[in-house]
Amino acid sequence: MNIFYPYASPETVGLDAGLTDAVDRMAADDLADGLVTCAAVQIVCRGKTVYKKNHGFADAAKNVLLNDSHLFRMASMTKPVTAVCTMIQVEHGKLSLDDPASKYLPQLSGMQVAEVDREGNLTGTHPAPYDFTVRDLLTHSSGLGSGPWFGKFCRDAGFADGVTLADKIDDWAHSYLEFDPSTAFSYSGLVGFDVLAHLVEVTSGMTYAEFAKKNLFDPLDMKDTCYLPSEEQRSRLVQMHATVEKGKTAPVDMGRFVFGSCPTTYHSGGAGLVSCLADYTRFAHMLLSDGESGGIRILSEETVRQMRTRQLRPMVPGTDATYSWGLSMRVVLADNGSQRPLRTGAYGWSGAYGTHFWCDPVRDLCAVYLSNMTTAGGSGALTARHIEKAVMEHLGELE
Repeated sequence: MNIFYPYASPETVGLDAGLTDAVDRMAADDLADGLVTCAAVQIVCRGKTVYKKNHGFADAAKNVLLNDSHLFRMASMTKPVTAVCTMIQVEHGKLSLDDPASKYLPQLSGMQVAEVDREGNLTGTHPAPYDFTVRDLLTHSSGLGSGPWFGKFCRDAGFADGVTLADKIDDWAHSYLEFDPSTAFSYSGLVGFDVLAHLVEVTSGMTYAEFAKKNLFDPLDMKDTCYLPSEEQRSRLVQMHATVEKGKTAPVDMGRFVFGSCPTTYHSGGAGLVSCLADYTRFAHMLLSDGESGGIRILSEETVRQMRTRQLRPMVPGTDATYSWGLSMRVVLADNGSQRPLRTGAYGWSGAYGTHFWCDPVRDLCAVYLSNMTTAGGSGALTARHIEKAVMEHLGELE
């Protein structure tokens, strides 16, 4: 099976004819400024590919031009994938959003909450008033794996060769929560979604990588999306780079790692996937189309609409009147001009290495942008705002 979105010019689906030139200029400018060494972009609107192009070099030192076969380290764009796998288990009755995670992982019961001074120094702890839930993990409101001191704890705990998700649960259980569960939003860069991935393992009897392949990647024909790239797939990985000054980049040696220092045995639900433009566009289009793409249904319409709907109470600390969080994805609550070009109702997320995507159900549009830079800036990346601006300023009659 091959899910394919046929090509069409932007104007045939109602977009402005200048969209193509705008995205081309955006990519050329970012390459010239040294923000990226390559960029793969695909935009699908009303079921048609209105833009798809590879820019720059997969390996600048070897003059290898980027092409459709190249793979990217997805970093936190892994999180929406983990959310979909979690929601598959919810639909199967194996999990409930309001179950405490400790129902399945007793080690996570009765955790302590950190008390810190104005400088972020730990001054004491108190017991969490209740255990965090599956929903709290999906909305970054659990308090687990966030806070200014957690990065040091994570580095001190380390990731030994061969470690698995199950092996690390005791480490996470002996950390401190940043706040009482469900009282605030604070981004959990790794651990919250790693716990979700392990909940999928516990409730399915499969490794997380096996579950994702069977229930998501294989049905959507995402052949190059995986946790353990083969040697042939590794040969197609984009060379990681870093910006060293304006207009200048340098290669970064990632060794055998896909993300940070996590071994490939550690199927990080937060950041561990490798994927490509075609694969992730299929995934994004499935989310855009309420759980179905190319005749293949992954989730129910109701489930996906829940994922893209605000789950946190209004103005919970860490959010504002213009954006909040659904299940794993940031959702736009109100237009906010050039600072956040996306329009009300859009949803999506980014990765630390320069990956970015969003879905706009009002305009039946999704866009995927892939690059690999350690200096990208995650959700605050300039490149993410640039691609959003290039598209949203050329909506044409879809305005």
